[in-house]
Amino acid sequence: MKSNNNTKQIILESASKLIAKQGVKSTSLADIAKYSNISKGTLYYYYSSKYDIIADIADTHLEIITKAVLDCVKNVTGDEDTFSLVQVIVDRISTISSTGRIHMYLICEAITENEALRLQFAEKYREWRFTLREELIKAFGGIKDEREIEALSFLLISVVDGLVMQSLLKAENIPYSDIAKCLVDTIVTKKTRD
Repeated sequence: MKSNNNTKQIILESASKLIAKQGVKSTSLADIAKYSNISKGTLYYYYSSKYDIIADIADTHLEIITKAVLDCVKNVTGDEDTFSLVQVIVDRISTISSTGRIHMYLICEAITENEALRLQFAEKYREWRFTLREELIKAFGGIKDEREIEALSFLLISVVDGLVMQSLLKAENIPYSDIAKCLVDTIVTKKTRD
C-alpha cells in the first residue's frame, strides 16, 4: 500500500505533467486520477477540488524557483562571485522549461480567474522578493543605498519571469551569458561609483 505522502506526491506530479501538457482548464480531476493510476475516490480523499491541487502545485513550484534563486545568491562576496551569481540565476532559467510552463499556466489562472490563487502568488512573490532583498543586502553590502537593493530585487524577479516567458515562446535564442554580464556590469558600476 502506498504511503499518504507518496500518493499525494504522485497526484501532484501527475497533475503538474497534465497541466504542463494541456493547461489548467483542460485538466480535470478525472484526468488526474487516471494519470495517477488511482480511483477518483482516492483522489478526493487527498484533494476535494482541482483548486486545492493547483494551490499545492503553485506552492511547490514557487518554492522550487525561490530555492534555486536563493541558492545562487547566498555567499556572494566579490565581483567574480557577482558574475557567477547572475550567470547561475540566468542559466537556471534556461533549464526550467516544464516548470516554467506550469508557472505561466498558473499565473494566467491566477490573473484571469482564480482570486485565491492570485492572492497565494502575490504572497509568495512578496516572500520571494523580501528574502532575495535580504540576501542581496548581505551579498552586495558595498551598495550604500538599500533602495537600490530593493529595486534590484524587483528587477531580478522581473528578469526571471520575463526570461521564462521568452524561453517558452522559443522565438529566438536567448543570450543568457550576455544578459548576466549586463546585469553584473550594472551592479559593479554602481558599487564602484559609490
